[in-house]
Amino acid sequence: MYGYRSPGPLAPGAQTAGGDAGAAGVLDDRDGGSMNDIDNLVRAIDPAPHAPEQGPGARELRAAITATSLPRRRLSWLAGGGTHGLGRARWPVLISAVTALAAAVAIGVGLPSGGPAIEYANAAVSVKKADDHFSVAITDPAADYRRFEEAFRAIGLNVRVKVIPVAPDEVGKLIGPIVPEGFTWHGSVGVQTVTPCASAFCGKVWIPTDFPGRVVFGVGRPARPGEPYANDDDYSPADESLEGYKVHGKTVAVVRAELHRRGLKAGYRLLWSYRDGGFFDQPVTVDRVKDDWIVDGSRDHSSDAVDLYVVPGPGAGPVPDPLKVGTPHWYDGLTD
Repeated sequence: MYGYRSPGPLAPGAQTAGGDAGAAGVLDDRDGGSMNDIDNLVRAIDPAPHAPEQGPGARELRAAITATSLPRRRLSWLAGGGTHGLGRARWPVLISAVTALAAAVAIGVGLPSGGPAIEYANAAVSVKKADDHFSVAITDPAADYRRFEEAFRAIGLNVRVKVIPVAPDEVGKLIGPIVPEGFTWHGSVGVQTVTPCASAFCGKVWIPTDFPGRVVFGVGRPARPGEPYANDDDYSPADESLEGYKVHGKTVAVVRAELHRRGLKAGYRLLWSYRDGGFFDQPVTVDRVKDDWIVDGSRDHSSDAVDLYVVPGPGAGPVPDPLKVGTPHWYDGLTD
């Protein structure tokens, strides 16, 4: 919020309504007094009377307001005398000035200066700092990524954002946070969805404000027909994506036939196991997969395709180096 300064005391020789000056002298006094009236109204409605230093945008708007001279008006012919008539003529100017000042205050919320803001909002997202987290509400998931980065950085967070294609039930969600180099700092990073929500997404975000590394978020937009979904979640054993049909434990040939019946294409990922019990997946072409190998699970790949996670069978070959079979991530290139 931005404050407002009165234009100062009356010039020497200015007369009050109760003095002996003529009509022109009364008008000069009332012009100066009206600005004091504005001060009083602004102090009454200003929720932040001790506002921080104004930014350049707010200063320009304030200068435009205060530089506009109040027009001289003729005395009203209405009964009640000169001063009563002047009061009636002056109110439209007073209301107009207060309305313009309110507009300046609203603009000022989104123009922090002299340090991070505690709250920032634009047409795409609003972010507000709380005691131990940040509250985020996404209103336009398809907005330019720069609008999201603008909001996070305004409140002091070093965040990169990419608007990414997702499945229908993920549209509007804040995806991440991703810390590719790993998080080794005090505190924690995370996102928690908050419901009910009147926007596309509401949630709480945990990020230390002094974390020196780069943090990446995705904002889910509707994927185009056939466009692969961006997904940063690791595969969980026995994941299922086909409604009313369980693929776990069935052969590749049987599941492929079901996909064909539904008009869906198949993608394939071999599910390799580590000796310590972990696993990783390797994307492969159809010629690398045998019909009698067993499907462990499935995940949606796009609106018209499903990825099948297949347990390698006889003839699959040696276990590959997991560092050499990694697939590209949607956030690659955003961590420089």
